[in-house]
Amino acid sequence: MVEVIGTDEFRAWFDDLGKTDKKTVIHVVNMLEEAGLTLGFPHSSEIKGSRYPLRELRPKRGQSPLRVFYAFDPRRQAVLLLGGSKAGDKTFYDRMVPQAETVWEAYLTEQAAGLHDEE
Repeated sequence: MVEVIGTDEFRAWFDDLGKTDKKTVIHVVNMLEEAGLTLGFPHSSEIKGSRYPLRELRPKRGQSPLRVFYAFDPRRQAVLLLGGSKAGDKTFYDRMVPQAETVWEAYLTEQAAGLHDEE
């Protein structure tokens, strides 16, 4: 099993979801928690065009427009960065990938600062 943690950005998005969408996201997050790095397509796929090894969770085997961007940190925790709906949005990835990269960079910086403070 893999520890799954969420950023503030992910939690804010998740908190705004309706009950049905929350259940859909929770289901695929539970799959990630159990399968970890081995969770593959159609539930998870790599994000092309990112400077980092970002991935996306694809609820309902990709049949849902919801996407959750995530990455594995140096401690091999799955970090849920942010989520969104690509329904009717042709610029979804153009818009979301830079945002996910920014959240990832901030997370890594915070983790490095926290680890450094402990030394």
